[in-house]
Amino acid sequence: MLSTIREHADSWMIKSILWLIIIAFVGTIFYSWGMGGASGSAGGAIATVAGEKIYQQEYERTFNNLVDFYRQQFRNQFTNEMIKKLGLKTQALEALIQKKLLLLEAEKQNLRVSDAELISHIRSLPVFQNNKKFSKKSYDSYLQSQRTSPRDFEENQRQSLILDKLEKLFRTSSKVSQGEIREAFTNKEEKAKLDYVRFNSDHFQVEKSFTDQELNDFFQANKKQFEIPPQIRVEYVKLEPKTYLSQIEPRDEDIEDYYQTKIADFRVKKNYRASHVLVHIKLTEVEGDASPEEKQKQAEDKAKARATELRDKIKAGADFGEIAKKYSDDPGSGPQGGSLGQFPKGTMVSAFETTLDKLEINEISEPVLTPFGYHIIRLESRIEGRIKPLEAVREEVIQSLKEIKARQRVRRTVKHIHQETEKDGNLKPAAEKNQAQTNVTEFFSRENHNLLEIGDQPQFYNTAFSLEENKVSQPIHTQEASFILKVTSNKQAYIPKLEEVRKTVEPALTERVNQEYTSLKFKELEQKLSLGKDLGKAIQGLDLSIRHTPSFSRVDSIPGIGNIKEIKEKTFAMNVGDISSTKVRNRFYLFKLVEKEEAGEPNKEQVQEIIQQLKREKSIQMFQEWVENLKIRAEIMIDKDLI
Repeated sequence: MLSTIREHADSWMIKSILWLIIIAFVGTIFYSWGMGGASGSAGGAIATVAGEKIYQQEYERTFNNLVDFYRQQFRNQFTNEMIKKLGLKTQALEALIQKKLLLLEAEKQNLRVSDAELISHIRSLPVFQNNKKFSKKSYDSYLQSQRTSPRDFEENQRQSLILDKLEKLFRTSSKVSQGEIREAFTNKEEKAKLDYVRFNSDHFQVEKSFTDQELNDFFQANKKQFEIPPQIRVEYVKLEPKTYLSQIEPRDEDIEDYYQTKIADFRVKKNYRASHVLVHIKLTEVEGDASPEEKQKQAEDKAKARATELRDKIKAGADFGEIAKKYSDDPGSGPQGGSLGQFPKGTMVSAFETTLDKLEINEISEPVLTPFGYHIIRLESRIEGRIKPLEAVREEVIQSLKEIKARQRVRRTVKHIHQETEKDGNLKPAAEKNQAQTNVTEFFSRENHNLLEIGDQPQFYNTAFSLEENKVSQPIHTQEASFILKVTSNKQAYIPKLEEVRKTVEPALTERVNQEYTSLKFKELEQKLSLGKDLGKAIQGLDLSIRHTPSFSRVDSIPGIGNIKEIKEKTFAMNVGDISSTKVRNRFYLFKLVEKEEAGEPNKEQVQEIIQQLKREKSIQMFQEWVENLKIRAEIMIDKDLI
């Protein structure tokens, strides 16, 4: 996934996807700022922006939202490695910094949201709608489920509206020249096809064993590459809540109190099982010069008539599933006979669920209008919402209480150990006095700290590298464990002897030799192609193959190759039959232009579409440049040890 993004990074498609991801996430942040309660100040400040603090809790919530957002976009292709490679921690902090800057600037611009505006906005939010009307009950239920107060929710919604007003100031009405229109159209519509050969920079292998002298010469010439970074060794106490679980037996009154306090967590939402046939509203099928409003009404009427016709067929005896398979415009449920499976209340839009609540089991609805089109709905089952009784969730409550009390016991114990060590800095006797033990790590570095006994605990490592030798840390609390640690010894960075890193040096030298040999073979292939423009003959006898691209434009990523600017520039400067070559990153390319299609002239609709697109791009660019200037001028301080 990451390599795909890198290779296609400049294409209009990937740019659009990534831009939509960014916009959608920023929208999600603003929405969650508005929908999720107060920012909170727990955990201390990790950054200040012009004096405004960003707190640890606020940062962690934003980071977790961002991780969840990317996970939804990439689904099973999303991995923990992507969190690091995409720099999501930095992205989360940047989003919060931008939020603070924009709110400060909005205040300077005297942008305000009146109470009337705020009330109108909240009343219009779909999550609070019932039969297209604001539902106070839905509003109260939502606030309760999010554990937020009306005051916090409304203040965050007010901030969201202010930020929206600020962004609207940059929606430019700037002019677009004929030259810009022509260039944009040509970039999109002029097409080309390539035959190409691609291979990695170490594709051609050299069968060679290296002498000690060759290894030593390579090592001496590249010592810095094999430098061992600074290392430390840590004595530590690690206490895990799971160790204490078996020692804890919650009292009956604690169980009852916890159940009553968390009763909203034991609510089972109303569930439905249903199928539907969807008929889209298709504006493109409406002909003539009617106004947009008239076209919309004509399209809706046409869709409703079609939905009514399909419902009549079902009522006359046609099989619902077969009608859905044949006529439904929902690509997800249509092939499944219209089945939506079982889903909880709140999953579907308001009008859809309102209809479900009115239907009898196996009843077929009249056509129902939603933003997706007209639906014919069949209700198959409905399970009413309820609160699980205490006896049904007693074991779950006991387990939760055990975990809470175990975590509390761990924190108390760690606090006592820390208080003891403050007397003389001696960690081991303080741990033993509290029935705990100390352990000592092997030497580790910032770059390589894969300690199995510690695991993936950034706070542990960040703290370790911020400590002076023989100083004891403050308690560190994570979800899995609590720590106290003490750096007992340091090793400075040093250049090792060849014997220490021989297993690293030999593969590095092999890779270097293979790259040099591959580079030589690439030059030989270029020479062959300069004499005769035949890719097949040039690669004959080599472990290479010719591939073919479909048509692509300047704004497309080249299928199979990626969005490589140099290759596209050469391609559209070539004549059919010409050969070219290049090396990009760690790959070599040989390619031949086999077909070229001129752009032609844009029609009126295309011209208008391009004008709107260019204006949109200019607005975005202006806004981003302005935000960057705000960052440059603002005093921003970040405690990187807390990130």
